[in-house]
Amino acid sequence: MSAGQIHDLGYKRYVGSRRAVSTRWTVIMRHQIATAWAGWWRFKLWLVAAFMVTAVSSVLLYTLGDKLFRRIGGFGGALTRFVDGILPDSTIWYCKAGFLVSLAISATVVAGDLQSGAFTFYFARSMRPRDYVLGKLAGLGVILALIMAAGPLVLALVRVGLSDDLDQAIAMLPTLYKALAVGALGTVLYTAIPLGFSALIANRRHAMAVWAAYYLLVGWLALGLSLLTTPALSALDLASALHAVSLHLFGLHETGRAGDPPTSAALIAILGHAAIAIGLVVWRVRRAQQTGVGGAS
Repeated sequence: MSAGQIHDLGYKRYVGSRRAVSTRWTVIMRHQIATAWAGWWRFKLWLVAAFMVTAVSSVLLYTLGDKLFRRIGGFGGALTRFVDGILPDSTIWYCKAGFLVSLAISATVVAGDLQSGAFTFYFARSMRPRDYVLGKLAGLGVILALIMAAGPLVLALVRVGLSDDLDQAIAMLPTLYKALAVGALGTVLYTAIPLGFSALIANRRHAMAVWAAYYLLVGWLALGLSLLTTPALSALDLASALHAVSLHLFGLHETGRAGDPPTSAALIAILGHAAIAIGLVVWRVRRAQQTGVGGAS
């Protein structure tokens, strides 16, 4: 019998760059952004729709000027310009695009990873649960911010740019941070809350259906019941809640639709939903780690 031989298979130790443990979540974030950007109908189409909303609203800001007015508080109330309401009212249209993106992407993330067995890969690679949660939230937040935050900010810049003089432009500068505040809240809404539904329901199609039913049907029922009971109940309609916050920030809450929730109730509803949703994601990911392989602490 010939003696055994050992062949060099060309092994070479890894000599590439090594990332700090604290930056692992950025890998998940970049992967989520790249996955969402792939294709056309899941994100790019609705980004174009948001761009069209911004373009039309900008044209209205430019053409209307001081030509049209509406009355605050009914008969005998003060008059306000229509252009002052264009930016907060545009929130309604951005919400439609944001919801469709959240339905196609945010509501499928965790459920899709559960169905495909991706958690085994994540945790075998020594990925911590907090890296996964933070990376997914950051990645989804970036793509949703392009719709929910970028559009209102552009409109605010247009509003400031159309000022008659420097003094008026300076007086209009608070419009910028108000638009950013509304955009940030809308980004949280369509990032965290549908992600929670994705964590609660392990089937991606079922998660999409339940999120759509909750957002549309529960919101519609809450709006109807609020007319018979208390306006605060309509805060369960998340789009109406965001619109109410937007109107309040721009000093137009008295021009809102009948049944719009109080600002405090709207904020509690959005932030409360988001907190519960993030808690569900953490619970689901930790459970997947404990029942999987190679989890990291």
